[in-house]
Amino acid sequence: MKLPCSALMFPGVFRLAVVLCLTLGLCHSTEEVRADLIKLKQGGEIRGKLLKESAGGETTRTIETLSGGRISVDAQQIEFVTNRPLVIEEYESRAHQIEDTVEAHLELSEWCRKNFLTTPRLQELEKVIELDPDHEQARAALGYTLRDGEWMTRDQIMRKNGYVKYKGRYVSSAELELLEKNQADLEAERAWSKKINLWVTWLTSQNPQYQSEGLQNIQNINDPNAVAGLARNLGKHENLSLRSLLVTTLQQIPGHLPLRPLAELALTDPHQAIRDAALQALSARDASQAIVFFIEALKHKSNLIVQRAGAGLAAIGDREVVPELIDALTTSHTYRVRVPDATSTYSFNTNGSFGGSGVVLPPEIEAGLLAGRYPNGVIVLPSQQPKVRMRTVSVKHVHQNSAVLDALQKLTEQNFGYNQRLWRLWWSSVENQTGIIPAIP
Repeated sequence: MKLPCSALMFPGVFRLAVVLCLTLGLCHSTEEVRADLIKLKQGGEIRGKLLKESAGGETTRTIETLSGGRISVDAQQIEFVTNRPLVIEEYESRAHQIEDTVEAHLELSEWCRKNFLTTPRLQELEKVIELDPDHEQARAALGYTLRDGEWMTRDQIMRKNGYVKYKGRYVSSAELELLEKNQADLEAERAWSKKINLWVTWLTSQNPQYQSEGLQNIQNINDPNAVAGLARNLGKHENLSLRSLLVTTLQQIPGHLPLRPLAELALTDPHQAIRDAALQALSARDASQAIVFFIEALKHKSNLIVQRAGAGLAAIGDREVVPELIDALTTSHTYRVRVPDATSTYSFNTNGSFGGSGVVLPPEIEAGLLAGRYPNGVIVLPSQQPKVRMRTVSVKHVHQNSAVLDALQKLTEQNFGYNQRLWRLWWSSVENQTGIIPAIP
Protein backbone atom coordinates (compact mmCIF):
# COMPACT_ATOMS: atom_id res chain seq x y z
CA MET A 1 0.00 0.00 0.00
CA LYS A 2 1.36 3.39 -0.99
CA LEU A 3 1.70 6.02 1.68
CA PRO A 4 0.37 9.46 0.69
CA CYS A 5 3.09 12.10 0.71
CA SER A 6 0.91 14.52 2.74
CA ALA A 7 0.99 12.14 5.71
CA LEU A 8 4.75 12.58 5.95
CA MET A 9 4.86 16.38 5.77
CA PHE A 10 4.54 18.99 8.47
CA PRO A 11 1.76 21.54 7.93
CA GLY A 12 2.77 24.64 5.97
CA VAL A 13 6.04 24.86 4.07
CA PHE A 14 7.79 21.61 3.24
CA ARG A 15 10.09 20.44 6.02
CA LEU A 16 11.65 17.09 6.65
CA ALA A 17 14.18 17.80 9.37
CA VAL A 18 14.04 14.33 10.87
CA VAL A 19 15.58 11.06 9.85
CA LEU A 20 12.99 8.56 8.70
CA CYS A 21 13.96 5.40 10.53
CA LEU A 22 12.63 2.30 8.78
CA THR A 23 12.59 -1.20 10.22
CA LEU A 24 14.55 -3.48 7.92
CA GLY A 25 14.29 -7.23 7.54
CA LEU A 26 17.28 -9.52 7.18
CA CYS A 27 18.40 -10.03 3.61
CA HIS A 28 19.07 -13.70 2.83
CA SER A 29 19.71 -13.23 -0.86
CA THR A 30 23.22 -13.97 -2.09
CA GLU A 31 22.91 -11.01 -4.45
CA GLU A 32 23.77 -7.68 -2.87
CA VAL A 33 20.68 -5.49 -2.49
CA ARG A 34 21.26 -1.77 -2.73
CA ALA A 35 19.23 1.21 -1.60
CA ASP A 36 19.26 4.95 -2.23
CA LEU A 37 19.59 7.63 0.41
CA ILE A 38 18.43 11.22 -0.05
CA LYS A 39 20.15 13.75 2.23
CA LEU A 40 17.97 16.83 2.74
CA LYS A 41 19.45 20.29 3.14
CA GLN A 42 17.42 20.83 6.31
CA GLY A 43 18.98 17.81 7.98
CA GLY A 44 16.67 14.88 7.24
CA GLU A 45 17.30 11.63 5.38
CA ILE A 46 14.99 9.43 3.32
CA ARG A 47 15.95 5.87 2.41
CA GLY A 48 14.51 3.65 -0.27
CA LYS A 49 14.68 3.29 -4.07
CA LEU A 50 14.90 6.44 -6.17
CA LEU A 51 12.48 6.24 -9.11
CA LYS A 52 13.88 7.41 -12.42
CA GLU A 53 10.49 8.46 -13.74
CA SER A 54 8.95 11.21 -11.66
CA ALA A 55 5.57 12.82 -12.16
CA GLY A 56 7.03 16.17 -11.22
CA GLY A 57 9.64 16.12 -13.96
CA GLU A 58 12.92 17.78 -13.05
CA THR A 59 11.49 19.77 -10.13
CA THR A 60 10.81 16.84 -7.81
CA ARG A 61 12.31 13.44 -7.05
CA THR A 62 10.26 10.46 -5.97
CA ILE A 63 11.65 7.72 -3.75
CA GLU A 64 9.93 4.45 -2.87
CA THR A 65 10.59 3.67 0.77
CA LEU A 66 11.48 0.21 1.99
CA SER A 67 7.98 -0.13 3.45
CA GLY A 68 6.41 0.45 0.01
CA GLY A 69 5.37 4.08 0.36
CA ARG A 70 6.33 6.82 -2.09
CA ILE A 71 7.59 10.27 -1.17
CA SER A 72 8.01 13.15 -3.60
CA VAL A 73 10.67 15.69 -2.64
CA ASP A 74 11.38 19.11 -4.12
CA ALA A 75 14.80 18.90 -5.81
CA GLN A 76 15.80 22.21 -4.26
CA GLN A 77 15.50 20.65 -0.80
CA ILE A 78 18.03 17.89 -1.59
CA GLU A 79 21.71 18.11 -0.60
CA PHE A 80 22.84 14.93 -2.36
CA VAL A 81 21.85 11.35 -3.21
CA THR A 82 23.97 8.26 -2.64
CA ASN A 83 23.57 4.54 -3.20
CA ARG A 84 24.85 1.84 -0.86
CA PRO A 85 24.14 -1.77 0.20
CA LEU A 86 20.88 -2.43 2.00
CA VAL A 87 22.76 -4.19 4.78
CA ILE A 88 24.36 -0.85 5.68
CA GLU A 89 20.88 0.56 6.25
CA GLU A 90 20.12 -2.34 8.56
CA TYR A 91 23.37 -1.77 10.45
CA GLU A 92 22.56 1.90 11.02
CA SER A 93 19.07 0.99 12.18
CA ARG A 94 20.50 -1.49 14.69
CA ALA A 95 23.21 0.97 15.80
CA HIS A 96 20.60 3.61 16.65
CA GLN A 97 18.57 1.16 18.74
CA ILE A 98 21.19 -0.59 20.89
CA GLU A 99 22.26 0.49 24.36
CA ASP A 100 25.68 2.07 24.83
CA THR A 101 27.16 -0.92 26.65
CA VAL A 102 30.13 -3.19 26.07
CA GLU A 103 27.90 -6.21 25.57
CA ALA A 104 25.63 -4.47 23.03
CA HIS A 105 28.51 -3.17 20.91
CA LEU A 106 30.22 -6.57 21.01
CA GLU A 107 27.05 -8.26 19.83
CA LEU A 108 26.63 -5.75 17.00
CA SER A 109 30.29 -6.15 15.99
CA GLU A 110 29.74 -9.89 15.69
CA TRP A 111 26.64 -9.28 13.55
CA CYS A 112 28.79 -7.02 11.33
CA ARG A 113 31.41 -9.77 11.01
CA LYS A 114 28.82 -12.30 9.88
CA ASN A 115 27.51 -9.80 7.32
CA PHE A 116 30.99 -8.88 6.04
CA LEU A 117 30.80 -5.25 7.22
CA THR A 118 34.45 -4.64 8.03
CA THR A 119 34.46 -0.91 8.75
CA PRO A 120 31.28 -0.88 10.91
CA ARG A 121 32.65 -3.88 12.83
CA LEU A 122 35.85 -1.98 13.64
CA GLN A 123 33.79 1.04 14.66
CA GLU A 124 31.80 -1.06 17.11
CA LEU A 125 34.98 -2.58 18.54
CA GLU A 126 36.41 0.93 18.98
CA LYS A 127 33.30 1.82 20.97
CA VAL A 128 33.91 -1.24 23.15
CA ILE A 129 37.42 -0.10 24.10
CA GLU A 130 36.14 3.42 24.71
CA LEU A 131 33.89 1.94 27.37
CA ASP A 132 36.43 -0.62 28.56
CA PRO A 133 40.00 0.36 27.51
CA ASP A 134 41.44 -2.98 28.66
CA HIS A 135 38.90 -5.25 26.96
CA GLU A 136 41.17 -8.02 25.70
CA GLN A 137 38.80 -9.49 23.11
CA ALA A 138 38.14 -6.14 21.42
CA ARG A 139 41.80 -5.12 21.61
CA ALA A 140 42.89 -8.39 20.02
CA ALA A 141 40.31 -8.06 17.23
CA LEU A 142 41.62 -4.56 16.51
CA GLY A 143 45.18 -5.82 16.32
CA TYR A 144 46.48 -4.45 19.63
CA THR A 145 49.15 -6.03 21.82
CA LEU A 146 49.93 -5.07 25.42
CA ARG A 147 53.54 -3.79 25.57
CA ASP A 148 55.03 -2.19 28.68
CA GLY A 149 51.58 -1.49 30.08
CA GLU A 150 50.34 0.19 26.86
CA TRP A 151 48.10 -1.20 24.13
CA MET A 152 49.79 -0.84 20.74
CA THR A 153 49.12 -1.99 17.18
CA ARG A 154 51.79 -3.86 15.23
CA ASP A 155 52.48 -0.76 13.13
CA GLN A 156 52.93 1.33 16.28
CA ILE A 157 55.29 -1.23 17.78
CA MET A 158 57.41 -1.42 14.64
CA ARG A 159 57.52 2.37 14.19
CA LYS A 160 58.52 2.74 17.84
CA ASN A 161 61.41 0.37 17.15
CA GLY A 162 62.50 2.38 14.12
CA TYR A 163 61.00 0.27 11.33
CA VAL A 164 58.86 1.35 8.38
CA LYS A 165 56.69 -0.68 6.01
CA TYR A 166 58.14 -1.23 2.54
CA LYS A 167 56.22 -3.31 -0.02
CA GLY A 168 54.40 -5.25 2.68
CA ARG A 169 57.32 -5.87 5.05
CA TYR A 170 59.05 -3.92 7.79
CA VAL A 171 62.58 -2.62 7.23
CA SER A 172 64.87 -0.20 9.04
CA SER A 173 65.34 3.33 7.71
CA ALA A 174 68.88 2.46 6.67
CA GLU A 175 67.70 -0.66 4.83
CA LEU A 176 64.99 1.36 3.13
CA GLU A 177 67.60 3.68 1.65
CA LEU A 178 69.53 0.70 0.31
CA LEU A 179 66.43 -0.86 -1.21
CA GLU A 180 65.46 2.33 -3.01
CA LYS A 181 68.90 3.08 -4.48
CA ASN A 182 71.33 1.33 -6.79
CA GLN A 183 75.07 1.13 -6.20
CA ALA A 184 75.93 4.11 -8.40
CA ASP A 185 73.46 6.32 -6.53
CA LEU A 186 74.84 5.20 -3.18
CA GLU A 187 78.43 6.00 -4.19
CA ALA A 188 77.39 9.44 -5.45
CA GLU A 189 75.50 10.10 -2.20
CA ARG A 190 78.48 9.09 -0.07
CA ALA A 191 80.71 11.46 -2.00
CA TRP A 192 78.28 14.34 -1.53
CA SER A 193 77.82 13.55 2.17
CA LYS A 194 81.55 13.92 2.80
CA LYS A 195 81.62 17.29 1.07
CA ILE A 196 78.49 18.60 2.79
CA ASN A 197 79.71 17.46 6.18
CA LEU A 198 82.92 19.43 5.63
CA TRP A 199 81.07 22.53 4.41
CA VAL A 200 78.72 22.48 7.41
CA THR A 201 81.79 22.33 9.65
CA TRP A 202 83.10 25.44 7.88
CA LEU A 203 79.77 27.19 8.29
CA THR A 204 79.80 26.65 12.04
CA SER A 205 83.44 27.62 12.48
CA GLN A 206 84.76 31.01 13.64
CA ASN A 207 86.64 31.62 10.39
CA PRO A 208 84.74 34.15 8.18
CA GLN A 209 86.45 32.91 5.02
CA TYR A 210 85.50 29.30 5.72
CA GLN A 211 81.95 30.40 6.55
CA SER A 212 81.62 32.26 3.25
CA GLU A 213 83.08 29.42 1.20
CA GLY A 214 80.94 26.78 2.92
CA LEU A 215 77.78 28.82 2.37
CA GLN A 216 78.55 29.40 -1.31
CA ASN A 217 79.31 25.73 -1.93
CA ILE A 218 76.01 24.60 -0.40
CA GLN A 219 74.01 27.28 -2.19
CA ASN A 220 75.39 26.06 -5.53
CA ILE A 221 74.19 22.46 -5.06
CA ASN A 222 71.63 21.26 -7.61
CA ASP A 223 72.44 17.53 -7.83
CA PRO A 224 69.65 15.19 -6.56
CA ASN A 225 72.35 12.85 -5.19
CA ALA A 226 73.19 15.52 -2.62
CA VAL A 227 69.72 15.48 -1.04
CA ALA A 228 70.42 12.71 1.48
CA GLY A 229 73.59 14.41 2.72
CA LEU A 230 71.87 17.78 2.97
CA ALA A 231 68.96 16.35 4.96
CA ARG A 232 71.25 14.34 7.24
CA ASN A 233 73.54 17.28 8.08
CA LEU A 234 71.05 20.15 8.13
CA GLY A 235 67.59 18.70 8.72
CA LYS A 236 67.88 18.47 12.52
CA HIS A 237 70.58 21.08 13.04
CA GLU A 238 70.00 23.30 16.07
CA ASN A 239 70.91 26.38 14.03
CA LEU A 240 67.76 27.89 12.55
CA SER A 241 69.69 29.57 9.72
CA LEU A 242 71.12 26.25 8.58
CA ARG A 243 67.69 24.62 8.47
CA SER A 244 66.47 27.60 6.47
CA LEU A 245 69.44 27.09 4.12
CA LEU A 246 68.34 23.48 3.69
CA VAL A 247 64.90 24.59 2.50
CA THR A 248 66.24 27.05 -0.08
CA THR A 249 68.81 24.53 -1.34
CA LEU A 250 66.30 21.69 -1.66
CA GLN A 251 63.96 24.05 -3.48
CA GLN A 252 66.41 24.43 -6.38
CA ILE A 253 67.15 20.72 -6.76
CA PRO A 254 65.03 19.03 -9.48
CA GLY A 255 63.25 15.69 -9.24
CA HIS A 256 61.36 13.91 -6.49
CA LEU A 257 64.18 13.31 -4.00
CA PRO A 258 63.79 16.68 -2.20
CA LEU A 259 60.12 15.94 -1.48
CA ARG A 260 60.64 13.71 1.57
CA PRO A 261 62.96 16.07 3.52
CA LEU A 262 60.77 19.06 2.63
CA ALA A 263 57.70 17.18 3.90
CA GLU A 264 59.51 16.23 7.11
CA LEU A 265 60.44 19.87 7.70
CA ALA A 266 56.86 20.99 7.03
CA LEU A 267 55.56 18.43 9.53
CA THR A 268 58.11 18.31 12.31
CA ASP A 269 60.33 21.39 12.41
CA PRO A 270 59.80 23.24 15.72
CA HIS A 271 59.96 26.68 14.05
CA GLN A 272 56.87 27.83 12.15
CA ALA A 273 58.88 29.91 9.67
CA ILE A 274 60.75 26.77 8.55
CA ARG A 275 57.54 24.75 8.30
CA ASP A 276 55.87 27.48 6.23
CA ALA A 277 58.89 27.82 3.93
CA ALA A 278 59.06 24.06 3.37
CA LEU A 279 55.35 23.85 2.58
CA GLN A 280 55.64 26.80 0.21
CA ALA A 281 58.55 25.07 -1.54
CA LEU A 282 56.39 21.96 -1.99
CA SER A 283 53.46 24.01 -3.29
CA ALA A 284 55.68 25.62 -5.94
CA ARG A 285 56.55 22.29 -7.60
CA ASP A 286 54.90 19.01 -8.56
CA ALA A 287 54.51 17.57 -5.07
CA SER A 288 52.11 14.74 -5.90
CA GLN A 289 54.61 12.16 -4.65
CA ALA A 290 54.88 14.02 -1.32
CA ILE A 291 51.18 13.63 -0.57
CA VAL A 292 51.76 10.14 0.84
CA PHE A 293 53.94 11.56 3.65
CA PHE A 294 51.15 13.87 4.78
CA ILE A 295 48.53 11.12 4.55
CA GLU A 296 50.61 8.92 6.85
CA ALA A 297 51.06 11.86 9.23
CA LEU A 298 47.25 12.04 9.63
CA LYS A 299 47.62 8.89 11.77
CA HIS A 300 50.47 10.26 13.89
CA LYS A 301 50.26 9.78 17.66
CA SER A 302 50.80 13.53 18.12
CA ASN A 303 47.73 15.63 17.42
CA LEU A 304 50.01 18.53 16.56
CA ILE A 305 51.44 16.55 13.63
CA VAL A 306 47.93 15.55 12.52
CA GLN A 307 46.93 19.20 12.33
CA ARG A 308 50.04 20.08 10.33
CA ALA A 309 49.33 17.19 7.96
CA GLY A 310 45.85 18.60 7.38
CA ALA A 311 47.30 22.02 6.57
CA GLY A 312 49.82 20.41 4.23
CA LEU A 313 47.16 18.50 2.30
CA ALA A 314 45.14 21.70 1.98
CA ALA A 315 48.17 23.20 0.21
CA ILE A 316 49.32 20.31 -2.02
CA GLY A 317 46.49 17.74 -1.92
CA ASP A 318 43.67 17.00 -4.33
CA ARG A 319 40.26 15.35 -4.09
CA GLU A 320 41.89 11.90 -4.03
CA VAL A 321 42.85 12.47 -0.37
CA VAL A 322 39.27 13.20 0.74
CA PRO A 323 38.65 9.73 2.30
CA GLU A 324 41.81 9.98 4.42
CA LEU A 325 40.89 13.51 5.53
CA ILE A 326 37.41 12.34 6.51
CA ASP A 327 38.93 9.59 8.67
CA ALA A 328 41.16 12.18 10.38
CA LEU A 329 38.45 14.75 11.17
CA THR A 330 38.47 13.46 14.72
CA THR A 331 41.40 11.50 16.14
CA SER A 332 41.97 9.89 19.51
CA HIS A 333 45.27 10.41 21.31
CA THR A 334 46.57 8.84 24.50
CA TYR A 335 48.66 10.84 26.96
CA ARG A 336 50.84 9.37 29.71
CA VAL A 337 50.79 11.55 32.82
CA ARG A 338 52.73 11.26 36.08
CA VAL A 339 50.49 12.21 39.02
CA PRO A 340 50.61 11.87 42.82
CA ASP A 341 49.31 8.49 43.97
CA ALA A 342 47.13 10.03 46.66
CA THR A 343 44.21 7.62 46.17
CA SER A 344 43.66 4.18 44.81
CA THR A 345 42.11 5.30 41.53
CA TYR A 346 42.11 8.04 38.92
CA SER A 347 39.26 8.20 36.48
CA PHE A 348 38.15 9.94 33.32
CA ASN A 349 35.05 9.75 31.17
CA THR A 350 34.84 7.78 27.92
CA ASN A 351 34.96 11.00 25.89
CA GLY A 352 38.39 11.81 27.33
CA SER A 353 37.31 14.33 29.94
CA PHE A 354 38.29 13.79 33.56
CA GLY A 355 35.69 13.03 36.15
CA GLY A 356 33.78 10.31 37.98
CA SER A 357 35.20 8.83 41.14
CA GLY A 358 38.77 9.35 42.29
CA VAL A 359 41.06 12.35 42.21
CA VAL A 360 41.10 14.65 39.18
CA LEU A 361 44.11 16.47 37.78
CA PRO A 362 44.72 20.12 38.66
CA PRO A 363 42.65 22.33 36.30
CA GLU A 364 45.63 24.04 34.69
CA ILE A 365 47.32 20.69 34.04
CA GLU A 366 44.13 19.19 32.61
CA ALA A 367 43.67 22.17 30.27
CA GLY A 368 47.27 22.02 29.10
CA LEU A 369 47.12 18.28 28.54
CA LEU A 370 43.97 18.42 26.44
CA ALA A 371 45.39 21.35 24.46
CA GLY A 372 48.39 19.21 23.52
CA ARG A 373 50.99 21.23 25.39
CA TYR A 374 52.44 18.15 27.09
CA PRO A 375 53.06 15.63 24.26
CA ASN A 376 55.61 13.76 26.38
CA GLY A 377 53.57 13.75 29.57
CA VAL A 378 53.86 15.91 32.68
CA ILE A 379 54.78 15.38 36.32
CA VAL A 380 52.33 16.86 38.81
CA LEU A 381 53.94 17.57 42.18
CA PRO A 382 51.68 18.63 45.05
CA SER A 383 52.75 21.68 47.03
CA GLN A 384 54.08 21.18 50.58
CA GLN A 385 54.55 17.45 49.97
CA PRO A 386 58.14 16.91 48.79
CA LYS A 387 57.96 13.13 49.20
CA VAL A 388 54.92 11.53 47.65
CA ARG A 389 54.39 8.30 45.78
CA MET A 390 53.83 8.84 42.05
CA ARG A 391 52.25 6.75 39.35
CA THR A 392 51.62 7.02 35.62
CA VAL A 393 48.11 7.10 34.20
CA SER A 394 46.96 6.94 30.57
CA VAL A 395 44.42 9.52 29.45
CA LYS A 396 42.65 9.40 26.10
CA HIS A 397 41.28 12.52 24.46
CA VAL A 398 39.39 12.84 21.16
CA HIS A 399 40.43 15.92 19.18
CA GLN A 400 38.40 17.68 16.50
CA ASN A 401 41.01 18.69 13.92
CA SER A 402 40.21 22.11 12.52
CA ALA A 403 43.07 22.05 9.98
CA VAL A 404 41.72 18.79 8.55
CA LEU A 405 38.24 20.29 8.27
CA ASP A 406 39.69 23.35 6.52
CA ALA A 407 41.43 21.06 4.02
CA LEU A 408 38.20 19.19 3.29
CA GLN A 409 36.30 22.41 2.77
CA LYS A 410 38.97 23.75 0.42
CA LEU A 411 39.25 20.58 -1.68
CA THR A 412 35.53 19.78 -1.90
CA GLU A 413 33.75 23.15 -1.48
CA GLN A 414 31.45 21.31 0.94
CA ASN A 415 30.98 21.68 4.69
CA PHE A 416 29.46 19.01 6.92
CA GLY A 417 31.44 20.06 9.98
CA TYR A 418 32.94 17.21 11.99
CA ASN A 419 30.13 14.81 11.06
CA GLN A 420 32.17 12.00 9.47
CA ARG A 421 29.08 10.02 8.58
CA LEU A 422 27.67 12.82 6.42
CA TRP A 423 31.03 13.37 4.78
CA ARG A 424 31.23 9.66 3.91
CA LEU A 425 27.68 9.65 2.56
CA TRP A 426 28.44 12.65 0.36
CA TRP A 427 31.71 11.14 -0.85
CA SER A 428 29.90 7.90 -1.64
CA SER A 429 27.46 9.86 -3.81
CA VAL A 430 30.43 11.30 -5.72
CA GLU A 431 32.26 7.98 -6.02
CA ASN A 432 29.14 6.15 -7.22
CA GLN A 433 28.57 8.92 -9.74
CA THR A 434 25.04 9.19 -8.46
CA GLY A 435 25.45 12.91 -8.88
CA ILE A 436 24.49 15.93 -6.90
CA ILE A 437 20.81 16.67 -7.35
CA PRO A 438 19.20 17.53 -9.74
CA ALA A 439 21.31 15.09 -11.81
CA ILE A 440 19.66 11.64 -11.79
CA PRO A 441 21.17 8.51 -13.41
